[in-house]
Amino acid sequence: MDAATQTTAVMLHYGQAPARPRATTPTRAAAVVVMPAASRRLLLGWLGLALASLVIAGFFAMLAAFARTPVVHQLFSAGLFHLALTSHVTFAFTVWFVTFAGALWIYVAWRANYRLCARASWTALGLASAGSSAMAVPAFLASGKPYLNDYMPVIDHPFFWAGLVLVGGGMSLQGAAYLVGWARAALSRKGARRGAEPPEALGMALAALALLLAVGTILLALVRLDHALPFGYALRALFWGGGHILQFVHVAGMASVWFVSIAVAVGAALPARRVLRVLLVALAPFMAAAAAAYLVWRPEELLINHLITVVTFGGLGTVAVPVLLMAVCAARAQRPSPWGSPLFAGTAVSFALFAIGGVMGVIGFTQDTRVPAHYHGMVGAVTLAYMGLTPLLLEICGRRPWSERIARWQPYLYGIGLLGIMAGMHWAGGHGAPRKTFGFQWADAQALIAMNLMGLGSVLAILGGLAFVINIGLPLIMRRRPTP
Repeated sequence: MDAATQTTAVMLHYGQAPARPRATTPTRAAAVVVMPAASRRLLLGWLGLALASLVIAGFFAMLAAFARTPVVHQLFSAGLFHLALTSHVTFAFTVWFVTFAGALWIYVAWRANYRLCARASWTALGLASAGSSAMAVPAFLASGKPYLNDYMPVIDHPFFWAGLVLVGGGMSLQGAAYLVGWARAALSRKGARRGAEPPEALGMALAALALLLAVGTILLALVRLDHALPFGYALRALFWGGGHILQFVHVAGMASVWFVSIAVAVGAALPARRVLRVLLVALAPFMAAAAAAYLVWRPEELLINHLITVVTFGGLGTVAVPVLLMAVCAARAQRPSPWGSPLFAGTAVSFALFAIGGVMGVIGFTQDTRVPAHYHGMVGAVTLAYMGLTPLLLEICGRRPWSERIARWQPYLYGIGLLGIMAGMHWAGGHGAPRKTFGFQWADAQALIAMNLMGLGSVLAILGGLAFVINIGLPLIMRRRPTP
C-alpha cells in the first residue's frame, strides 16, 4: 500500500474525509492491517518501551511535584525529592523521547518505503530495553547519588551508568539504520522528483543525525575533559553539549509528527514544501557547529562561555518558529477542524504549549522556577505530539486504544495540567521561587498560591498521563483488538 492510500485508510478510521475523493475507498479493515508483520512487531516493541519509560517518568513526577506542593511536602525528605526529580527528568526528557524516536524511525521508514536492516533494529531495541531497565534500578531502590545536571541529570550508580551506555548504543544503532535506509532511497532517486517523499522522512533523518552527533559529542567531551575537576562539575561539562544537541532530535521528531497530523487528520498539504525542506536542512549546520566546538574548546570552557546555548537555541528558534507557522497555516485548511481526532488534538495542544513555552523563555527568564516553566512547555509540546500520534500507530499495527472516547479527551486533560504547572512555576518564579530546592522558607503568600496551582496542574497532568498509559498499554498487552 503506498503512502497516499495508507493516509486515506487511516483518515477514514478517524472520521476524517480525504482531501481529494478517490475512485476506490479503502474499507475500515484495510485501515487496521496495513503494516507488514516484521515492521509491526518492531513498532510495537518500541512503543512498549517508550510507554514503560513514560510510566516510570510519571511515577517520579508525582513524587517530585507533591514534594514541592506546600500542603503535602512534609511527607517527603530532601533526599527523596532530589532522587525523584532526577529520575523523572531522566526518563521523561531522555528515555521517553529517544525511545519514541525509535518508534518514529520504524513508522516513517515504512511510510516512505525505506528498507531498514531488521537485525540492526532488533539489536537496537534489545540494547535500549536492557539499558532502560538498568537505569531504573537505582531509582526504585532509592540508592545512588543524584546529580541534577541541566538537560541530562544522572544518578551515580553502576546500574545507571551501564544502562545509559546501553541506551546510547541502542539508539545510535537504530538512528544509523534509519540514516542508511534514507540515504539508499535518496541515491536511488537520482533524477526523480525529491519532493515525492513525505517531509517527515527528512525530519527524522535530521533527528537521527542529531542523535549520532549528540552521542559523539559526549564521547569527545569525555576524552577532552579535565578529570581533575570536581566530580559534579565534570558531569555538567560532560553532558552540556550532547544534552543541547539532543534538543534537535526532539524538535525534529515533534515537527515530523506535525507533518503526519496535517496529512492524516486534516488531509491538507503543507504550503511551500521546498521552503520547508530548506528550513529542515538548515538545522544541520547548527548541530554540526555545536559538536565541532568541542574540537576547539575544552568542555569546561564551553560550559561557561554560552557558545553552545547560542548556537543551539539560535538554530532551533530560526527553524522551529517558521515551521510552526507553516504547520498552523496548513492545520487551519479544513473547516471545521477535527477536534475529536486524538492526532489533531495532540498536535493542536502541542502547538499551544510550544508557543506559550517559547514566550515564557523570553519574558522574565531568570534562574528560578521560570526556567522549568519554560522547558515544561517545550517538553510538553513534544510529549503531546507523540501522545496524539500513538493511537494512529496502534491502528496501523492492527490494534485500537482501549477507549476511543478517552483517546479523544486525553490530550486536552494532559495539556491543561501542563498549563497549570507552567503558570504556577512562572508565577512563583516571579516571587523568588528557586529551582531544584526542597522546602518553602523563601516563600511569600503569592508564591505559596502559585506552587499550589502547580500542584493542581500536576494532578491533572498525572490523570492525563495515567489515562494515556492505560488506554495505550492495555491493547499493547492484551494482543487483541478491543471492540469499538
